[in-house]
Amino acid sequence: MASDTDFDAKNGIVDGQTPPHTELAALYKQSFAYYTFRVRLPSTLATIADSLVKDKDVLLATYGEAAEADIEQTTKEVRQLRDDILSNGPLLPFGENDSDSKVWNAFLEKLPKEKSTYFSTCWLYAECYMYRKISSIFRATAHLAAYDYFSQQKQTATKLSVDAMLAVAKATRHNERNSDTFRQLIKINLWGNRCDLSITSGKQVKPTGNAFDQVTDLEEKLLIDGTAEVWKALDGASGEGIVDIIFDNAGYELYTDLILAEYIIDKGLAAKVRLNPKAIPWFISDVMEHDYHWTLQFLADHADPVLSEVGKKWQRLTTEGKFELSPLEHFWTSPYEFYRMPEVNQPLYDRLKEAQLVIFKGDLNYRKLLGDFSWDSTEPFETCLRGFRPSNLCTLRTIKADLICGLGAGVAEQLFAKDKEWMLTGEYGVIQFASK
Repeated sequence: MASDTDFDAKNGIVDGQTPPHTELAALYKQSFAYYTFRVRLPSTLATIADSLVKDKDVLLATYGEAAEADIEQTTKEVRQLRDDILSNGPLLPFGENDSDSKVWNAFLEKLPKEKSTYFSTCWLYAECYMYRKISSIFRATAHLAAYDYFSQQKQTATKLSVDAMLAVAKATRHNERNSDTFRQLIKINLWGNRCDLSITSGKQVKPTGNAFDQVTDLEEKLLIDGTAEVWKALDGASGEGIVDIIFDNAGYELYTDLILAEYIIDKGLAAKVRLNPKAIPWFISDVMEHDYHWTLQFLADHADPVLSEVGKKWQRLTTEGKFELSPLEHFWTSPYEFYRMPEVNQPLYDRLKEAQLVIFKGDLNYRKLLGDFSWDSTEPFETCLRGFRPSNLCTLRTIKADLICGLGAGVAEQLFAKDKEWMLTGEYGVIQFASK
């Protein structure tokens, strides 16, 4: 890696923080975006390349000896992608004819020339582009096109979470329909978002401690709590409606998503929970359709009868259509902020309008709701949504990127005085709500 000083001088890096009311970008040295592109993402790519070499025999056993050339080619191209990022290369158009390539290429064409490299463009665009580029490297091969190069890490994360899962399952089998129980479950779901492999560049995070005790212990870390409004949006409805959950991470977080979804169905708060997975491997730990089915089967097959019953119950709810996997939707893995959904994908926006509540999980969905933009910390959530209001919506997010809105006056300043990296650790969380 070139020294930071040489790299910064060559690429016009600004030695400062992101200015207010501008796009977050790796152009600013004191931003998390800069650290992401100098350290975190190159580390993620090195891990993928190294695992292809390490797991070569397993891959050949799975995909056949003919896959050897593909393994060599993808390893080489992933390493090249790492070099491209470390040299601040351009975001080039995609050559393949996949269904989402046209959308991506139309987007890339409109980027101003001076904002078309990894460090100069908006952080959100560049990071999404990198994950889409990895996918295109694998999809171009004859034998590895369907291979999920993150699946092993996601499955390990699930296995590491069994103790925490069991404790939550035992405590939620006989709960009641009331605002107190709902408040506990939505907060367990929020703090489940701390188990995020993309923020640790793939290093495993094992959930520890009693999840219900944590809800109490972490209350002071919950900076915005819109739970009462979320409950009202559900409890005041007919019970015949739909709740959409836009997934974030597999593993323990997915489990807590489904604990919340189960409660919504069991207590008659909605007739159906629609679950929205990613269409391609995404940000290391994001849920794909096969992760969902694998997790339910893992639980159903578990030796512990409580977990096994949970897995079988969720499989039954899926078969009955009360848990419904939405059709694969490439908008979630596009570079677009959500306020642009009506112009880019009106049918998806119309589908979300059918829901009585849409729950957006995690940090990346939060970034897409706000756009990667340095809003003032006190700016109202509704303002930052820029008109994106298909339905009642809420966001459950532990804070792992340097953007936020909706805080009280002086709150951000107090937090910075205590810890200047408070926005990057996942220690703090928000439950923000906007009515349609």
